[in-house]
Amino acid sequence: MAGSGEGRLAGSLSIGARVRWQEREWEVVAWQGSQVTLLPQETEEAPRAVAYRWLVGSEDFAVLSGGGAPAADGTALDGWGRQEGREEEAALWQARMVEIDTGLAPGRSEHARGFGPETTLAQRCAAMSARLAADGVRCSAHTLADKRRKWKAAGENPVVLLPAARDKRAGGFTDPRCLTAMQGVVARRAHESDVTIELIREEVEDLLHSRYDEELGDPAAVAALLPSRSTFYLRMKESGLADILDQPTRARAALASTPPLPHGGREVVLRPGQVTQVDTTPLRILARGDDGRPTSTEMTSLIDVASHSMCALMITPSRPRDAESGQAGQATRAIDLTLMLAQALAPWPVMPGWDPLSAAATSSLPFGALRAADERFTEATAARPVIRPELIIYDQGSPYVSEHFTEVCDRLRIARRPARKKTGPDKSLVEHSFTTLAHRFSQYVRHGWQGRSHKKRGRGIERMPLYTIAELQQMAQEWVALEYQQTPDAGLRNPFRPQVALSPNDMYAVQVARSGYRAVPLSPAQNRFFLLLRWVVPGKSGFMINYRTYQPVAQDAAHYREILLRGGSKLPGAEDKWECRFNPYRPERVWLYDHTAGTWVTCDFRLRHLLHDPWTADMWQEHAEQHRAAGGSEQDEEAIALSLAQRDRRRRSRRPPPKRTGAEPPFQGLELETEQPSHDPYAGLKEFDLSTLRPYPALPISPLAPPSAAAPPALPSGTGGAERPSDSGQAPHPLAALFPDDGDDSPPEASAAGTSAAADEVVEAELLDDLGPDGDDGDGDEGEGDVWEM
Repeated sequence: MAGSGEGRLAGSLSIGARVRWQEREWEVVAWQGSQVTLLPQETEEAPRAVAYRWLVGSEDFAVLSGGGAPAADGTALDGWGRQEGREEEAALWQARMVEIDTGLAPGRSEHARGFGPETTLAQRCAAMSARLAADGVRCSAHTLADKRRKWKAAGENPVVLLPAARDKRAGGFTDPRCLTAMQGVVARRAHESDVTIELIREEVEDLLHSRYDEELGDPAAVAALLPSRSTFYLRMKESGLADILDQPTRARAALASTPPLPHGGREVVLRPGQVTQVDTTPLRILARGDDGRPTSTEMTSLIDVASHSMCALMITPSRPRDAESGQAGQATRAIDLTLMLAQALAPWPVMPGWDPLSAAATSSLPFGALRAADERFTEATAARPVIRPELIIYDQGSPYVSEHFTEVCDRLRIARRPARKKTGPDKSLVEHSFTTLAHRFSQYVRHGWQGRSHKKRGRGIERMPLYTIAELQQMAQEWVALEYQQTPDAGLRNPFRPQVALSPNDMYAVQVARSGYRAVPLSPAQNRFFLLLRWVVPGKSGFMINYRTYQPVAQDAAHYREILLRGGSKLPGAEDKWECRFNPYRPERVWLYDHTAGTWVTCDFRLRHLLHDPWTADMWQEHAEQHRAAGGSEQDEEAIALSLAQRDRRRRSRRPPPKRTGAEPPFQGLELETEQPSHDPYAGLKEFDLSTLRPYPALPISPLAPPSAAAPPALPSGTGGAERPSDSGQAPHPLAALFPDDGDDSPPEASAAGTSAAADEVVEAELLDDLGPDGDDGDGDEGEGDVWEM
């Protein structure tokens, strides 16, 4: 049935290999059990599934080029587990089963003795048993028949023919209670000086007696829980506790403080957003702060585990509290995390000056399908996928456990799981991204890069022309879209082409084709829930937030009066307070939430007209502390607002600094669409044809003429002479109803002419009164009379 080279050729068959079969070239794209899926290379024909034995048994079968990993230890063994290091044994049993089943060994064209066409299955099993016995392998014919049935039921998978490896019982026959006591004693000794195993054994014996004397009631039964000395030493070595005792004290303490993995182990992640990891790290890049001085920065990133995509990133200033001036410190806060979540749920725009290759239309993302599913994807969208997190693994820092971040995650239905303390592997992907960030982004920002340690820091970093934090944010986003998302990662592989490393965008394209994409656009009203929450008591003059008075805008004044008439919010635990949302980076406007109608009342800062430059709540607090130090009160909002306005006025009026480290607009976080688009008053109007509009003759009016009498009201439609046709038979002018009709049935042109002539007479009379007896105006200048005569 098969050629003489069948075994040699079939042995190199693998996923991705190019083969010749039925006088055509094919590519092996899948191998499940005994079925091999082939894709034709010369035509657009659909893939074809063929049995492995019929494929390799063809007369013209040949492997033209090898693919990736051999199928014997790869895809063909899926569903039964990999057998590392036992590939040759599996191939040997596969050849034996094929010979028993068909009577012909792979790679041979003649039947061996006892395997001819006239033999039965039982006779071939007996012949194979005799052959194995001659080779020193004891396997009866009945066992071979059972193996064959099991092999056929598994789709001729050779893995089921291998003898199952017996799992060695952990701890042998030692009582599990003794093993638990051993681990407890070693963990208790982790922070102390090193001890020997003999002392551990004595403490384990004492611990067993203290725990189980009352339970067992017999000291002999408790002593039976402790194994012999040699077995105890063996169990300490097998469990790794002996190696822990040999480590330094710091290493033993770190191992003892590591809690067990929560939720029963690590998940199998199959779709984008199923599991994400978030963490904050120092960026080690100096930036230009709000006061023009160098400031440290830190970066928070959200990484998708399935595709290794960077869903969002946030760069914030980081400075300690100033002991001399008392200025409060600044670091990543809960509002920064929520703004980062909002950034992950929307596409990034391509900013001016970015590389054209950073656009999604030129990347490996399925841009056409994404644009059809989400109208927010345009030609100016960056090459970064939009991934909605389902589970966030976070560090146990104060911003991540804050009430505000928890509330936003609950509103977006995002599950949260804290990582274990001092356990980097729980969020290893985002921890590794920090190293990638330093090697591939931070060190290329030459203006401000501090190096990875104080020993490797360059000189004069703080005197360089530094970037602002907003500029660093845009640079980091461009790097993500241009390089990070499009660089192949060794940890990303396609199961159909395992030899090819994929980029995060490539992996996302593979996964989103299976899991699908659903757009989750948020309206400006929904985005306001990302802002900080403050409970306020509305009054007639407004309400206060941090001693700043906010009053409703004109269009929402009626709604605000309804809230005042309603009294308290009647919410449980809120009493007479109402929910208000505000952005500390843009505190000039806040929003009061009416939970009864589900609408918002827009309110502005009362002294907003005094502050023309950008300002933040941190800047307000800084000037409030300065005003208090000078003897004032933090509640004097007018004085604080004037001080803040004078600061910006002095900055604009003084001579600009010679270096780039001059004062700049403050850091105001990321843009969040919270404003409703303004209403266009001309929306819906039809286009007007200007050729149908006739000009009305202008009237010469003197500044000395008495004021004209008010025009009578326009006539209603269907009355007066406006509806009567003119004497010439033409239709009246469309604007004729706006002018009075003197009742003489004269056309509008005649009335206009008469009015113009009368006005000319009045103007001429007034001008003649100003002339002198000699035809001049009394100034001695001659020749002016010719002008008036004209």
